Amino acid sequence: MPISALAAVSLLMGGCATQAPPSDDGARLMQLAAEVDRRGDPSSAVALYERAAVLSKEAPEVMLQLGEARLASGDPQGAARAFRGVLVNQAQEPRALLGLGTALLQAGEVSRASETLAQAAPMIGTASAYNRLGTAAMLAGRQAQGLAALRQAHDLAPQNLDISTNLALACALGSQSGEAVERMTQVVRSPLARPSHLRQQLLVLTLAGQEQRIAAELPDLGASERVDLIGKARAIKLLLDPADRARALGILTRQAR
Repeated sequence: MPISALAAVSLLMGGCATQAPPSDDGARLMQLAAEVDRRGDPSSAVALYERAAVLSKEAPEVMLQLGEARLASGDPQGAARAFRGVLVNQAQEPRALLGLGTALLQAGEVSRASETLAQAAPMIGTASAYNRLGTAAMLAGRQAQGLAALRQAHDLAPQNLDISTNLALACALGSQSGEAVERMTQVVRSPLARPSHLRQQLLVLTLAGQEQRIAAELPDLGASERVDLIGKARAIKLLLDPADRARALGILTRQAR
């Protein structure tokens, strides 16, 4: 469907805080963009959402979808602009706050991300929202806040292995080694556990001072990879700043959806 055939009607704004929804042509663009996004082409989806945003005079729903598409395409700065466009008129819009916090997190602005996500998570109330808050807080060196958020995320989605892994790593960083090891053991026993979870178990065991268990519990891990990971974990353990340790662990990479 050629985009030029869709660009026909533009809606007038009904007031700063109550923008109208997309026109029929804008709505068709939105549907096409969503389909393109589902097919794994977020960059093309961004272009379609941007056109829909023009047609709708930047209606909030369009800007929210545009922000999500920009996040998926690896453009956190552009995503932040889209979400801020919603927050200008709707300062407490939960999805915009969550999106902005996530964009800030991806951009490495972890302190601002944790503050924004602290507003969004209770309003959204999902495991994903609390997981993002937890990772942001840990990366910002706010261990108590991070642990509390990750526990909430785990309570909401106890079967999510990535959230459980994040919680185990946070416990290891917070010197709660017993809980960290137990949680990570449960993760790797799951039939859904992936090789990345086994590597995280090695990190947790090393941080917890239980390296003697690694050979028995990770027999399929190659010797060279095992030595390399143990060396990295030991180096992380020596870092004094909790935020530095969290960044070195790469806790940010496990943002559950």
